[in-house]
Amino acid sequence: MSRDLVRLLGGAIAGIHSMTDEHFGISVVEYMAAGAIPIAHNSAGPKMDIVLEEDGHQTGFLASDPDEYANAILQILRMPHIERLEMPADFSEQRFYQDFKIAICPICPILSFPSK
Repeated sequence: MSRDLVRLLGGAIAGIHSMTDEHFGISVVEYMAAGAIPIAHNSAGPKMDIVLEEDGHQTGFLASDPDEYANAILQILRMPHIERLEMPADFSEQRFYQDFKIAICPICPILSFPSK
C-alpha cells in the first residue's frame, strides 16, 4: 500500500464501500490496512473473504441498504475509543503475510518465503 494512501486514510475512523457484488474489494482491504473500520456491501468478495469474524473478533460491518449503513456508522461512532482501535488492529500487512504463507506452503512446498 502506498505511503500516500496510508497517510490519507490513516486518520479515518471508518471507510464505506457500497458497490454491490464487488469481486474482491481492494479498497476494503486498504481501509483495514490503514486502521479504518470497513463498512462494506453485504455481498460477494467483502462478505465472503474480507469482512469476516477473525479469532472471535468482528473486523468490520456489512450493510445492504442506507439504513444498515447508517446503523453501522452510528455503532462505530458510539464505540469506546479503545474498541475502535482494536477492531482493525487484527488486520495488518504482517498478519496477511503470515496467513498467506500458512495457506500457500502446503500446496507449494518448494517455495521459500523470507521471514518478516
